[in-house]
Amino acid sequence: MRVIFVFLGLLIATTSFAQKYKGDSWAKVKASGGTLTVIYYEQPGLIYKDAATGKMKGVCADILDDFAKFIETKYGKKLTINYAGQEQVFPEFLSITQNTPTIMGITNVTITDERKKILKFTPSFMSNPVVMLSHKDAPSISSATEIGTTLKDYSAKVITGSTHVKVIEKIKKENAPGLKVSYANSGGDILKELSGGPKFFTILDFTEYIDATRRQLPIKRQSVNFGAAEELAFIMAKQTDWDQPWNEFLTPEYKKGVRYRKIIVDNLGATFLGILK
Repeated sequence: MRVIFVFLGLLIATTSFAQKYKGDSWAKVKASGGTLTVIYYEQPGLIYKDAATGKMKGVCADILDDFAKFIETKYGKKLTINYAGQEQVFPEFLSITQNTPTIMGITNVTITDERKKILKFTPSFMSNPVVMLSHKDAPSISSATEIGTTLKDYSAKVITGSTHVKVIEKIKKENAPGLKVSYANSGGDILKELSGGPKFFTILDFTEYIDATRRQLPIKRQSVNFGAAEELAFIMAKQTDWDQPWNEFLTPEYKKGVRYRKIIVDNLGATFLGILK
């Protein structure tokens, strides 16, 4: 009986996700114009609501504006971007997008083979290195091998459902078997707690480190190299047809253009351009 109840619970949850947000298909917009419904998981510099104006800001918002202009120019149809809601828990943000065919999920989602099995991705809109952050008073290290020694009294905290979970699991397995790991709903929650000086470190996106430095938080970046930067994209349900126009719009040529570079500088600063592919 418990299995039945669990199945029913998952079915109800999935149905409620589908009913929470609704939008137009690309086929409808291509024929007569319409709306692209968007949900977002807030990330400073990438996608957030401006407190003063109530308008959506960030790299993602600017790219969406350009996408709407592209649709009007190429197809002669009016496209309205509807920011239908903010989801504050990352796994729920992923699940809602996965189960709602006519919406798009906007934030810093890393493209992975595992996620490709359950989601569609736009082409990458930005590359983004992974960084290790600690309180400014923590000992400095230059390699993950030092975590089990120099930071032996420290624990770790990462975002639930993020690709950083695998990063920390690898660190634990290879360098610090006794490392205690806990989880949080967002990078903002982690940075807020980390600013208080507890003995833990985190793995986050470079964009979140930029936000911490802008806000002058007592955070420092540890000089640990995690390899190639992650590729970030917008996400859609497998059943969507919105991938077609996004593949036409978000091309390497667009990302090499003056407009795209201006978007990056305006939202993340000129220094961020140096890490982009």
